[in-house]
Amino acid sequence: MKIKLLIFKILLASLWLPAYGQYTEVGLFGGGSNFIGDVGDYGIHIPKGYAVGGFVRYNFNERWALRLQFNYGYIANEDSSSSFGYRLNRNLHFRSHILEGSLMGEFNFLDFEPGTKHFHTPYVMGGFGIFKFNPTAVYQGEEYELQPLGTEGQGTRANASGPYPLASTFFVFGLGYKFSIGEFTSIAIESNFRSTRTDYLDDVSGYYADPEIIEEENGPVAAALSDRSILGGDKENLLRGNPQNNDWYIFTGITLQFKFGELYEKCASFVGR
Repeated sequence: MKIKLLIFKILLASLWLPAYGQYTEVGLFGGGSNFIGDVGDYGIHIPKGYAVGGFVRYNFNERWALRLQFNYGYIANEDSSSSFGYRLNRNLHFRSHILEGSLMGEFNFLDFEPGTKHFHTPYVMGGFGIFKFNPTAVYQGEEYELQPLGTEGQGTRANASGPYPLASTFFVFGLGYKFSIGEFTSIAIESNFRSTRTDYLDDVSGYYADPEIIEEENGPVAAALSDRSILGGDKENLLRGNPQNNDWYIFTGITLQFKFGELYEKCASFVGR
């Protein structure tokens, strides 16, 4: 209890730092993406996708800020790159575009403001967001949207559940390091981890359904994409994924941001001469 009270007092004191550090920034983000879920190798590896976006950050002082960000990204993974034997045999793959918005709080470990002696700091961030996705896979040279196919028997007598939603929410946390490169400009490198509320980013979560029922009610493509195993055999009611864990995705990249208010005022005064 004493530790919690001490942390609360530190946070409260930080928010009451002098107000001269208040300013607004606009910025751009670009980098790579990783996926952690049921398909592909587990863990963080070389990015297989990309992410771009923009944000607005309001700095309350030299330590605390609030950031509103929108990103567009692409994630992908495949069992053929996995180090797990059962995933290699399962032989599934997916890709999906991501459209997201998030609101995050940021904390600088050191005082920071571009154009001052406080020109660099590590920082952490955390918040929440909402996103849209749509997993697809390639079969015989054509790309198919997986959700309408019901590859785990959704919408058939083998699986009473309907199609999974193509929008969800996430909690995001991350860390980075930023430094000033001019009076109004700074850059940063950061990595943000998203713990989503869905297990279907990769279209894989539950159990194999009867392929004959899938083919009869959802079509032959759905049946083919439901089970791509290298070794055959009856898998009905066997686990296709891991329904106990939801999916994650990660954006890692570089941000470039500008102190909007002061830069605007200086440009306006220059034009008005």
